[in-house]
Amino acid sequence: MKSLLATAGALALMMSAAACGAADTDTTEINTPEVMADTTVDGDTTMTTDRQVASYTLASGEHEASDLIGASVHNPAGEEIATVADIWLGANGSAPMIVVRDGGVAGVGGKLRTVAYSAATIAADPETSGDEPNVLVRLTDETLETLPEFEQVDGNDFRLASEMIGTTVDVSFNGESARINDLILTNTGEARYAVISPDLVSTNQIVVDANAITVAQGDTDGGLVLDLDAQTFAAAPEYPRE
Repeated sequence: MKSLLATAGALALMMSAAACGAADTDTTEINTPEVMADTTVDGDTTMTTDRQVASYTLASGEHEASDLIGASVHNPAGEEIATVADIWLGANGSAPMIVVRDGGVAGVGGKLRTVAYSAATIAADPETSGDEPNVLVRLTDETLETLPEFEQVDGNDFRLASEMIGTTVDVSFNGESARINDLILTNTGEARYAVISPDLVSTNQIVVDANAITVAQGDTDGGLVLDLDAQTFAAAPEYPRE
C-alpha cells in the first residue's frame, strides 16, 4: 500500500525511540472465535472456552510501515520525484523520519534523504479502490535536493522499520520465538504496535505493544526480546491478514 504525504521541509537526522503515544484511540471489534483457556481441577488440566478474542483495526491516522515503504512520492503537480525507502523509528529524543530515495531505479541507487514524519499528511488516493494509495509531497525536485542525506551510523540497530519487519523475537515468558510481520505507526511515525506471528509456524497474527520489544542485553547477538507476561500475550488482539 502507498500513501499521501504533504511535507514542510527537512528536519534533523536522529529521532526518538519508537513509542506508543498517538493521540488517536484504537478501534477494536470483538469477534466470536473462542480461545481455549487452561483450567486445573484436582491436578488435572482441562481446556475451557471462556473468553472471546478482540480483533484490532487501524485507528484514524495509523498506518502499517510496510504500506509506506516503497510508496512513490509525487509533487503537487503529480510528478514522481522520489520513493519512500524506509521509516526511521527514532532515537535519542528526536522525532521519527521518512527516508526517501532521490533518484535510482527499482529501489537501487540514488541518494537517501530524510523528511520529517510529523510534517507529513497521509491519506488514501481517491481515484483508487480499497486501500490502494498515491503519494503527494509539497516539495519540488530542487527542494528535495536540499534535504539532509541519510546515513545510518550502526547497521542492524533496529531503528529502521525494515530492520524490524521479518525479524524473529524471543518471547520472554516461554523462551519461544515469534516473528515480527509489520509495525503499526501513529500519525507522528512512532511505532505503536507490532504485528507478530505468535510462533514461527502459525498463520495467525496478533498485535502487541511495540515498546515491549527491546534489543537483548548482555552476552547475546543483539537480537530482540518481547518482554510480556503470559496473560498479556494470550489476551493480545488478533490482526487479520489482508
